[in-house]
Amino acid sequence: MINAGFYEREELLNLGFKKVGIGSKLHKTCIVVGVENISIGDNVRIDGFTSIIASGNGYLTLGSHIHIASHCHLGAGAGIIMEDFSGLAFGTQIHSMSDDYGGNYLTNSTIPVEYKNIISGVVYIGKHAIIGANSVVLPSVRIETGCSVGAMTLVNKNLDSWNVYAGCPAKKLKSRYQSLLTLESQYLEGISKND
Repeated sequence: MINAGFYEREELLNLGFKKVGIGSKLHKTCIVVGVENISIGDNVRIDGFTSIIASGNGYLTLGSHIHIASHCHLGAGAGIIMEDFSGLAFGTQIHSMSDDYGGNYLTNSTIPVEYKNIISGVVYIGKHAIIGANSVVLPSVRIETGCSVGAMTLVNKNLDSWNVYAGCPAKKLKSRYQSLLTLESQYLEGISKND
């Protein structure tokens, strides 16, 4: 598996992905289930050893200019949406479904559904939101535009726009600068000039 490389756009389309934008690529060591439920925008890079599960009624919708670092897990059984310029650092886990661990139900994938209480809901990651290494995001969470989530953070509730969060569970530390919006405009203007 040395230098396995990336699947390029045409290869991904041939594998049956719902949509794949220009310049997007997926490392060949990734595990992907439910390719027909996955839409990928332009200039998206998904690094090695990432797992994406979007089977059944699940779906994954990725905007453009997104980086998903290696060893991430996207459990998209109830849906995950990532907007433009968002990103996941190494080892981040996004869960749109989970068992109820309260003790009133059985847990794990070997148990029939009538004995379980599945907690599920779409996970939304807004534009310019970044999630630090080894963080965990639980079902039904909205991480709004411009959020910065520190490494090893547990996100179990909605996070407001343009703030920095960290901890277990996530707590607001401070506001985040919005200067990057000027850089985004310059970058996109440069791209349109080259087209």
